[in-house]
Amino acid sequence: MRETTEYIDKLVEYCNEAKKSKPIKEFIYTDLEQLKEIKKAIYIIEEIGGNKDNTFDDFLSYKNLKDRNCPKSNTPSNILYVGSSTTNLKGRIKQHIDEAPKKTYALHFKYWFKGEYKITILVYDEPIEILQIIEDNIAYNLKPAFGKMGGNNK
Repeated sequence: MRETTEYIDKLVEYCNEAKKSKPIKEFIYTDLEQLKEIKKAIYIIEEIGGNKDNTFDDFLSYKNLKDRNCPKSNTPSNILYVGSSTTNLKGRIKQHIDEAPKKTYALHFKYWFKGEYKITILVYDEPIEILQIIEDNIAYNLKPAFGKMGGNNK
């Protein structure tokens, strides 16, 4: 078998691009309408006040009902979730905080979360492959309570 490093070379190139990338806009979410024109962004959902251990336990209790698909549980943290959207940010945020199909992996706040939260939006103009590396880096550094690293195809 002939070894090729094409994939690794491309991955290194994407990583170098991701290291240089900066958001073109950063803001705190206040309502869904401000998200309607945004396609590619990373979002950070953070609990404000509250108790990270109680929030984590509340999520686990809800997840154990197995009524809806929920993200992976990590460890308690005030950073609840780091995610991205490349097609419909407004729809994705709505899935987390309001309503989502039962089979969609989301936080489903409507059904269990009683606290206050802040969502930071980081808008990028980068290819999906680079955006995924940036998201993974943010999640690696912030260590969110819920969610997995890597794209859905990994």
